[in-house]
Amino acid sequence: MSVSSRRRTAVAGVPVAPFVLLGAVGASASGAVDEPLTIDTLPTLTDAEVDAYRTAVQVPDIEAISVPDIEPFTPDVTTSGGSTVVSLDTDVLFEFGKAELGDPAQAAVSEAAKDVPKGAKVSVVGHTDSVGSTSANQKLSKQRARAVADVLEDERDDLVLSVSGKGESDPVAPNDSGGKDNPDGREKNRRVEIRYAG
Repeated sequence: MSVSSRRRTAVAGVPVAPFVLLGAVGASASGAVDEPLTIDTLPTLTDAEVDAYRTAVQVPDIEAISVPDIEPFTPDVTTSGGSTVVSLDTDVLFEFGKAELGDPAQAAVSEAAKDVPKGAKVSVVGHTDSVGSTSANQKLSKQRARAVADVLEDERDDLVLSVSGKGESDPVAPNDSGGKDNPDGREKNRRVEIRYAG
């Protein structure tokens, strides 16, 4: 017999074996060869046979982790000479280089608007740090101020709003120190201010 004919014989014999085995199981369980294989005609295993296949599962010790308290967003509010400035950190409100407010940021702006007196004239002013071009920062600061003003308008239709962007021209902290980058200062400069009398 050649190698190729042996392979054909072996391949042809493979599908037959499961059917013969299933027929034998069905016949031995029920005593009838023609009876279909069902849950009731399957052979059963004893507890000892099942236990032979069980193995213990090793569960590692799990240590609890401590989750730090997350401070809720609170704007910086200053009152001086009869006017109030609510400074909103844009790192909390906006993604880098973006001017869209997500739902949590809108809720933070809404919360900041609650203390504004009824019918107040409100100035919304956007600011950036000095990273990027002056024109890009000017545009971004105004877009962010507009996004905050839109939320204020939705929440408080009694307010009289004006919107402007100052870009990097009015920092509250140095953007660099001794010729080196000052990340803490730049973070303070990225803000939107809500200004009103009262």
